[in-house]
Amino acid sequence: MKMELDERLMIPERIRIPVLGGIWYRYLCKRKREQIRNVPIQSLSLNREKRETKLIFTLTSFPDRIDSVQYTLRTLFMQSMKPDRVILWLAKDEFKNFEFPESICEFQKVGLEIRYCDNLFGHKRYYKLIAEQKSDECIMMFDDDILFPKYMVERLYDVWKNNQNCIVCDRGQLLTFDGEKILNPGRWTTNSKVGLTKPSFRILASPGGGCLLPPNALYVDACNQELIKKYAIKTGDIWLMFMAVQNDTPIMRTYQYHRIFILSEEQQTVQLGREAIYQGRYMKTFEELSKAYPHAYENMLQEAKNEAE
Repeated sequence: MKMELDERLMIPERIRIPVLGGIWYRYLCKRKREQIRNVPIQSLSLNREKRETKLIFTLTSFPDRIDSVQYTLRTLFMQSMKPDRVILWLAKDEFKNFEFPESICEFQKVGLEIRYCDNLFGHKRYYKLIAEQKSDECIMMFDDDILFPKYMVERLYDVWKNNQNCIVCDRGQLLTFDGEKILNPGRWTTNSKVGLTKPSFRILASPGGGCLLPPNALYVDACNQELIKKYAIKTGDIWLMFMAVQNDTPIMRTYQYHRIFILSEEQQTVQLGREAIYQGRYMKTFEELSKAYPHAYENMLQEAKNEAE
């Protein structure tokens, strides 16, 4: 599997090395940030070659982070497999009469599209886009605060080429059960072998960590704004998992020992995922969606039972 040197040097996510691990991580992050910030925006471009499947990169941001999103955009435009389109989704109410920083204007000159929609938090990345998705397009979702490794898109695409009925993620957690009861999110693991060679209904993909959505992968309710607001406005990863599995679309991962992400800034104050776990939001969402979409839950549970036998 292709990895650039900086990614290979990162410590896998589940390995804890007190003190030294933190120092090493900070050093690699600083080095990577300096490399990325020295890349001129004018040197970047979209894909110019004809290919069978078009790649649509999509991400969202908000006013407090709109200036630093330029660094994430650099890493997306620098992928070994270039995007055919890059779309930045912004909430209409947050960017009314907003004056964009020069960096965003420069990215528009090399192909960045800015589109506006209702504020559905992380759901903004996809909920309008999947309704427009064509049969020869794959949507790839990303967060706005990560410096993505050069070969991420290529490895997502390579796994999908051999499993075209699947969603593919670079980082995903394995949902674990005790009998018919789902265990707490703190017990879900990122270093399981499940989902590596065989598609699974129990992989919770991290959408913003690099996630490929092929055409027709999600259940019809996936872009229903009212249902999103009702069940999972701030737990988009759980929502997407249920929309996939309800549609009988399994998930795959690219590799087992995921490296810790390098963030575009040293400190990030908005961490919806961690907040959702600590406040019990994940469990509440999972329980509600299990009742609303019993076919999806049965797919997950049956797979867990089959594995235990």
